Amino acid sequence: MKGFTLYSIISITCLAHALIANATPPNIIVIISDDQRWDATGYMQSRLATDERIARFPWLIGTTPNLDRLSSEGIHFDNAFTVFSTCSPSRATMLTGLYPHLHGITDNQTPLPADSVTYASLLKNNGYATGYFGKWHHGRQTDRPGFDNVATFHGQGSYFETEFYNGNDVLIRETGPNEWVDDVSTDYAINFINQKTNEGIPFLLVLGFKTPHQPFDPPSRTTSIYDGESARDVPNLNSPPPGQIINENSSNYAVPLRKYMSTIAGIDNCVGRVMDQLESLNIVNNTAIIYLSDNGFFRGEHKLGDKRAPYEESIRIPFIIKYPNEQISPTNVSQIALNLDLAPTILDIAGLSIPENMQGLSLLPIIKNEVLNTWRNYFFYQYNHDPEFPVAKARPYIALRHENGLKIIEYEENKSWSEFFDTEISTDPYEINNLFTNSEMSDQKEQMQNILLQEMASTGFLKTEGISSTDTENFAKISLGKNYNFSILTSSDLNTWSYVDQVQGNGSLTNYSLTSPTNNGFQIIVNGNSNDYGIINSNFGTAQNFQGEELIIGAPNPWDGVTGGDVIFIFEIPVEEVDFNLNKIELEFTARRKWIPSSILWNANLETLGIYNNTNPFSTYSQYTLNNPNIIMLEEAILTPSFPNVDTLVQSNNNILINYIKDFYTNNQNYAGGKYIFLRISADRDPETQAYKFYLQSSNTSQQANKPKLKFYYNEISEKPDELFYKVIYGQN
Repeated sequence: MKGFTLYSIISITCLAHALIANATPPNIIVIISDDQRWDATGYMQSRLATDERIARFPWLIGTTPNLDRLSSEGIHFDNAFTVFSTCSPSRATMLTGLYPHLHGITDNQTPLPADSVTYASLLKNNGYATGYFGKWHHGRQTDRPGFDNVATFHGQGSYFETEFYNGNDVLIRETGPNEWVDDVSTDYAINFINQKTNEGIPFLLVLGFKTPHQPFDPPSRTTSIYDGESARDVPNLNSPPPGQIINENSSNYAVPLRKYMSTIAGIDNCVGRVMDQLESLNIVNNTAIIYLSDNGFFRGEHKLGDKRAPYEESIRIPFIIKYPNEQISPTNVSQIALNLDLAPTILDIAGLSIPENMQGLSLLPIIKNEVLNTWRNYFFYQYNHDPEFPVAKARPYIALRHENGLKIIEYEENKSWSEFFDTEISTDPYEINNLFTNSEMSDQKEQMQNILLQEMASTGFLKTEGISSTDTENFAKISLGKNYNFSILTSSDLNTWSYVDQVQGNGSLTNYSLTSPTNNGFQIIVNGNSNDYGIINSNFGTAQNFQGEELIIGAPNPWDGVTGGDVIFIFEIPVEEVDFNLNKIELEFTARRKWIPSSILWNANLETLGIYNNTNPFSTYSQYTLNNPNIIMLEEAILTPSFPNVDTLVQSNNNILINYIKDFYTNNQNYAGGKYIFLRISADRDPETQAYKFYLQSSNTSQQANKPKLKFYYNEISEKPDELFYKVIYGQN
């Protein structure tokens, strides 16, 4: 110790402790509310009251002390948005850092693929304990990819008397009639915090509240907290979205509004419990708390009471991050933050590399108050058809929101519905004045349209890679957003355009034929093979095959005594007509829905299981699991809950199947027959024990006209033009 003073020893010891503390990976807590508006806290109502905007719910002030504390102690993102204003698509975006048109979750029924790369799976692989407690959604998906410790419920669950399951879908407990669901989820979360802290393991915790989703059942402690209160009027209560006739304005519908806010006051207590526990364990500084909602919610604005529509009340979300170890000081920031940023931010906080395919930005530099050389000035957002709500008042759209307040919206179904707003506080914050046809704004509109096109390309929503040719045909290589509709047109002179096809994107780069259908073609009709069959218990291992005039998609053990499963249609691939152009392949079958859909809704998807040398049925489900590269999704939701309950002809039409068959012909130049394509139609998630099912007529039906068919459409080969141009349009032609 020669030469060291006591002060030096103490200093070195403190430095060692500091180095150890800094080397300890931070804990990360993500709290997700459900359908919470950006302004639904006392903190924001206080801000609005001094921000030249109407505080619609000033009676919230003082009633959300813990959310207010989180905002005042952390980094509050004033301009935070979701890129898809619906529960499951938004949650999948949070997990993956990808837009919905790439991860493929564009409705509330589709499960998140178990092999998805998420912030949870990446942290788990790097030594983090991962826990998920509360709402997940994605239909009634039972597994929680990336999370080891799970206490959660199916689908939306319920505020009281909810069944909680672990990650293996084993029932843990059912809550009582007086146990509020978000309190119970918080109990599990706090137990997880205690356990992992005692074990000295860094943890990732996600706490998913049901609040404030319908039916707005608050806990007893906040049931009467807002009695007698009503929302203040705002100017856009009578400005409905285009293309809709909405006769009722539920603006101040006081009882459900008060209940909605009462549930938020309920989870405020839950947030406070989590924050208090961190303090009691002395882990506040090394824990990042992230609070956000999956989307906003209308309370009568634009005559709406849900979400989905492209207005601020729907797409704007609360977003707060408190991370004492890194933030310089609490502050409000104006940079645009997105739910897309959650995954890269979490990875950055954990010190892990961010996968190149993630499309969000890490918010950590903003938390640390670093000088930003660049940051986004705008963002692309979207909404697609929701099979659960086929007549929803919000219609499919794509849109762009700029930091300067400009917003442009293009609707899939009708170009005349297009909207253009200046949402700046001093101009039109309530989005009443549509400037789309305003000549004085034409330059700004054109700029926004150009940026929208750029964002469509840069995000992979619509990206072209040129034209390729064969001896007989021209193809466009295009990446189109998964599940979205587009139209393809061609021209030889850029003046006259011919409609080619309407296609649904599959999220990957695909060759689309540029050959326009003509009237001088012919069909080859292939009847289904009599060995087609149904397969039962396909989610549980051993398959039980069945045949008959009708094949049934549905639950394995329903209460109506009829067993359903998956349907496998088999067709022999005909010999290619090489002197003609194959321009379309269409599956045709007859189906009907049985029973009125229950509260558990699911769709049936069409996939190919591959091409085989015989018609032998698969003997086990494992022969065609998601790990099988032969499986390709052809058409999602080919059958939906709104499908008729009488025998109805179904016709598929997509470019994926024709490209699949053309690839087969290319790779089998001397094909002379004898190979069979297997097409599966199956539920997009486990139907459990619901009697709701689809009946499909098989090749063994006595009704000849109703036998399944695969139709090959050929045209004469026309002379290829010297020049060929094409364009792709979002939506219908």
